[in-house]
Amino acid sequence: MTELNYQAKKKLYDSKNLFDTMYVDFNLTDTVYDEFPIYLLDKIEVDAETHENVLLESFQSKLQRRLNKLHVEESYTEEHSSWSAFYALKEVIDQVSAIVPNEYTPYYRGQAGNWEIQPTIFRSGVSGYSDEFRENYEHIYKDIAQKYPEDVAYFLPDDKEHLDDRAANLAELQHYGLGTPLVDISENPFVSLLFMVDGYKGQGNEPQLDIFFVKNDGNNTLFQQVMKKVQNRRIAAQKGAFLNFDKWDVNTDHNNKIPRICLRLKYKAHNLNNNEDDDLPDGQDPFDSQIQNHNKNKALETAVNDIKEKLESYHYRTEDLFPDFYMYLGIVKHRYSGTKDFSKNSRWYQLNDDK
Repeated sequence: MTELNYQAKKKLYDSKNLFDTMYVDFNLTDTVYDEFPIYLLDKIEVDAETHENVLLESFQSKLQRRLNKLHVEESYTEEHSSWSAFYALKEVIDQVSAIVPNEYTPYYRGQAGNWEIQPTIFRSGVSGYSDEFRENYEHIYKDIAQKYPEDVAYFLPDDKEHLDDRAANLAELQHYGLGTPLVDISENPFVSLLFMVDGYKGQGNEPQLDIFFVKNDGNNTLFQQVMKKVQNRRIAAQKGAFLNFDKWDVNTDHNNKIPRICLRLKYKAHNLNNNEDDDLPDGQDPFDSQIQNHNKNKALETAVNDIKEKLESYHYRTEDLFPDFYMYLGIVKHRYSGTKDFSKNSRWYQLNDDK
């Protein structure tokens, strides 16, 4: 059977056919500390959906019982009116790790928004690729390999004997920024949390941390480990692996979905009581969409900054994840560019009001 090109695969792709997903929502609302608007973690909710995967079914009831005992809405420091988002995420990760059966290993992926899981080659628009790129990908990849044989080698997508070799070379292309059928995942949840917050640009995006459960017997649809090349130090630094969409069998994989837990930071508008409503400035409508969007942005941004600050205290920094010379120089340039809004001398809740 002829291998489908990536444009054809993109048209067929629906993440619901590849992943059985259980959502755990970290419901954030807004409050004020030291005259700064900040987030408050109101509750953590596990979805009540029916899941096909037996593993997720067992997680569902166990997790909710465990989370009910946490009382995350209780203040634990003067500047936190509830649990810190970081410690709440860490606690859920710990709870999940405690109940994962021995035959599975959890892998993680952090995203700065609640976007559909897809490889970079499937993306469209300004930050994505054209249909022409996807249709002609094999020719483009082969041409690169012919021009730079010392850096990358070409292997056919339907060459099952060399699937790992192809993945290793695709990882090299992705390392240098070219779209591929690979999705980065990590064995380290804190590395993935760093990716979740490091690329956060605000604008009301709701970050998420995905947990994928990989069978240790090797019977997995997309999971791919690759050889760590000397010139691609990043994979080792990030404890990385991939979801490899070259392995996707469009005809059968919907019967063997990957179990996934998605931890989402979700904003819920603050429910004002009558007394709080009276305290608002004259004429201010608490349900005005502009005010609600402002409050949502501040709640999410302060939660992200809080997580970022906690990660740094545990020595998880962006520069450590990109040990490549050219990437490190880019990080140094950004650090001293003078365009950042969040000073390292500021606390996590001290945001400029024009953001």
